[in-house]
Amino acid sequence: MTRLTPDLIEGVPDDKMDLDDKLMHMCGKTVKQLALEGAGVDHDVDFSKFRVACVPITSGMGVISGFSKSVDAIIRRLGMQSYVTEGTDVNGFDEAILDGVDMIMMADDIKFVAYNVHAAKTTNNSWGTAMGYSVALKNAAGGVDGKDVLVIGAGRVGTEAAKILKGWGANVSVTDIKFDKALALQEEIGVKALQDVESALAAHKYILNAAPAIFPGRLIQEGAVVSTPGVPHYFDEEARGKAKAIIHDPLEIGTAMMAVNSAMYSFRH
Repeated sequence: MTRLTPDLIEGVPDDKMDLDDKLMHMCGKTVKQLALEGAGVDHDVDFSKFRVACVPITSGMGVISGFSKSVDAIIRRLGMQSYVTEGTDVNGFDEAILDGVDMIMMADDIKFVAYNVHAAKTTNNSWGTAMGYSVALKNAAGGVDGKDVLVIGAGRVGTEAAKILKGWGANVSVTDIKFDKALALQEEIGVKALQDVESALAAHKYILNAAPAIFPGRLIQEGAVVSTPGVPHYFDEEARGKAKAIIHDPLEIGTAMMAVNSAMYSFRH
């Protein structure tokens, strides 16, 4: 999992990025609406009685300053009740269980999960990020069925995204600087592996970027839609001018997708 730095998530708690406004402009839907769609729900859901605890984890490289507070703020914006536990790690988890919460959010250096206490099921961030950004791409593109879509990066998020987009009828190609990973994905799920990243980029209008990447304007098609959880990434002025939509935020889309998907285990019972 990409380790976020405090400066990347600095604006998340008070929503300085105005993400809903940006997504409405690019995709026609809010964060919550995209997350509900990704969870297979076609109507609004009242989460106001659903209680969530965000548990800080100190293992590995330790707590990322502001991370739990940022996750807590994202959960609240979905309409759920949320708080950050006083305890950390196992102590914080136990605190949340004893408090009778419905869901627990926690992350270490390897995984970030939303744990539904009653269903005893987790939703992980790799899937949440892939689904959230795939749904955003689909809406911004006016659907992906029958369209050529490029996935950059054949890691955990890219692999999940390729499966999701292929399932929606997209003609998916995958490129990775480690071409053997793209070839393995071609063998596994029947997507097309492309070795030359630049020519792949130039040939596609719809792109899901799940890797560190540079997007030179000379390679970007007019009206391109780029859904890009991958960091760091760079778009020059020409690329930004050509693109219809560049969809990115450091944390919220994937976290909201995880939270809503996990919460729906309770609402479907």
